[in-house]
Amino acid sequence: MAFDSRGRGRRPVSRSAGFSSFDDDEPPRSGGGNLFLWTIILLLLVGFALFCWIFSFYVFGHPEKSFSYSILTKLKKLEPLKRFEITAAPRGEFLTANQLADRYGRMTDRELERASEVLLRNYLRNYKLTQDRVPYIVGSFNILDSYELNDKNLFPSGVVALAQSTENGGVLLEHVFTANKEDVLTLQRMLLTGLDLKLDRTLDLSAIINVKRLKDGRLQFTAVPILYGSYASSTGPGTFSLTPPTNLDMASGLPVLDDKMVAEANQKYSSYRLRVGLDNTKAGTAGNTNVRRPQAQLVRVERPKLADESAETPPIPTPTPAPAEPQVKPAVPVIAGAEPPTPTPTEAGASPTPAFAGTPTPSQESIANTGSGNWPTYSPGQMPRGRLSNIPDMTELAGRGLAGERIYLQGNFVVTAAGQNRAVLRANSGLSETLGIGGKSSNTRIIVEYPSGTKPPTEGATFSRDSRRPFLITDVRKGTDGQVNVYVREVTRGQ
Repeated sequence: MAFDSRGRGRRPVSRSAGFSSFDDDEPPRSGGGNLFLWTIILLLLVGFALFCWIFSFYVFGHPEKSFSYSILTKLKKLEPLKRFEITAAPRGEFLTANQLADRYGRMTDRELERASEVLLRNYLRNYKLTQDRVPYIVGSFNILDSYELNDKNLFPSGVVALAQSTENGGVLLEHVFTANKEDVLTLQRMLLTGLDLKLDRTLDLSAIINVKRLKDGRLQFTAVPILYGSYASSTGPGTFSLTPPTNLDMASGLPVLDDKMVAEANQKYSSYRLRVGLDNTKAGTAGNTNVRRPQAQLVRVERPKLADESAETPPIPTPTPAPAEPQVKPAVPVIAGAEPPTPTPTEAGASPTPAFAGTPTPSQESIANTGSGNWPTYSPGQMPRGRLSNIPDMTELAGRGLAGERIYLQGNFVVTAAGQNRAVLRANSGLSETLGIGGKSSNTRIIVEYPSGTKPPTEGATFSRDSRRPFLITDVRKGTDGQVNVYVREVTRGQ
């Protein structure tokens, strides 16, 4: 018999099959190794889920990044760029060149970069998911040069025009005209060096999507017209229509034109000014605003819906014979004599718009029978809110400019000349003398443009316009001889 350590007997263990004499001495097996492995796996899964959440948040939150944009477009999670109607456009603010220079000129390069990212991001989202007001650029610009867009640019098709502000030489505008391939040639033929590009707050909504400071300190703004409307030249045939861009190449980035191309455009514009005799030193003037600008202007052909109409384009009033006191329909920027004017909008608080030297003032009344475009017209008393003004106020208005206001003209008029879709008016001398204001109104000439299909009043006709059917003032200019030319547009429909 075997004895244990305490001297007590121990029963022998059978060594039959299936049993071991050491079974009672083996410790129980533990699952600690498997638990550690599962802990590591769970931690990795949590980390991966957290990474996916952060990654998706970044991708959806930054569509302006090339990598994010490519993912969102492939997954069809980014809405195509939208063509806005002027009556349903994003809420924004209209800024002149001086106001843009004040706002962005104080920023550092890093601040400009962050601001540009936000501007482009809002544009790609069609201005959804943001409370920011869209900055729209307005004012008058001279085109330095234009370049065709290709698949190596952010916008794959169209033309980009580089223009310089006539109000502030330190502001350059890179205006992108996105169009189909078949319209590019027409665009290039029209966007020529020296062309006047005028952005009107009542017709154009050119949203700023990028800002860059050049090495010489000037600011280069990139803008896109989100109405994607149609344009024509004031001095030549042909029109072109814009289309919203697709398949943007975000890797190309903004601005579209680099420093070298900007320098080439500046040189080309300087050569152009010398060639046409607009050099400041030869003209004896100190700035661009005192030199007569080229006559060629790019004009917006109106297409947006009216606020109270469902038609795609404004209806054209039916021509009616002019009675003894014809009901004339208000007009838009008109061209008298040699130079076709276009509205020069500025923003409230900006510097007054200087008068243009060399404004033609013919000795006798005359008016050119040139083509006219369409624009929104309204029922009497239903036009957008604005300030009413009278003929005696025009001299003062010519000195300070429209200052971004919507101003209407009312009064008593006599027709001194009439054309196909334009008329020249003067103050009714009889009534002016009765009121004792003849001296203030006798040197004021009103040039009216009527919508296509509307017959102007006949020469010698007299009529009145009150607050329900005023003319919309688009430009006021004072010549060297004291003649004040007021360009107005017919914006109400006849009853």
